[in-house]
Amino acid sequence: MKSFTLDTNCLIDIDEDRPAAAHIRALLEAGASGKADLALVASSASERQKGGTFLANISEFKERQNSLGFGSLPLLPSIARADMSFFDKSLYGWSEGTAREGLIFNLLFPSSSFEWADYAAAKGVDSKDHGTGAYLRWRNMILDAQALWAHDHAGRAVFVTSDVRLKIINDHPEFPAMNVRTPEEAADLL
Repeated sequence: MKSFTLDTNCLIDIDEDRPAAAHIRALLEAGASGKADLALVASSASERQKGGTFLANISEFKERQNSLGFGSLPLLPSIARADMSFFDKSLYGWSEGTAREGLIFNLLFPSSSFEWADYAAAKGVDSKDHGTGAYLRWRNMILDAQALWAHDHAGRAVFVTSDVRLKIINDHPEFPAMNVRTPEEAADLL
């Protein structure tokens, strides 16, 4: 059975009933009938929500997950980051894991710094200020890298996202098994 990792954009596609929603529903139906192995990335819970807020706890995310029809899909952990991660759904960092996460980040965002303090310094903002546009942009970038890292670390087959920019990692020699697909492409694999 093929495994699929659904990213934050899949939740948004369903929530806003975007064109990709039909394909995500097909994946969810395949998962419910035992024809596909589905999971979400835990880092999705750290993404900015409608209205620009962040969730206070993982229970709020689970409620959203359930209300959107993603039921009890497992959450793949990413490497914990202070002031961002829900530590009960994260892994403590280690040198090889963090290096691989950094490699993913640098492939996706080659002109940006992997660490917030370095990014803040390059943008001329205070690294203690997590309300700036610079912080919100960096946070979005690191969460994209964390989602792909969690998928890769779990050894899953297909990463599903509407964000086609993430396909840059496909066919990269450091990630020969990485297979990033749109919801439509992923549904065609069922």
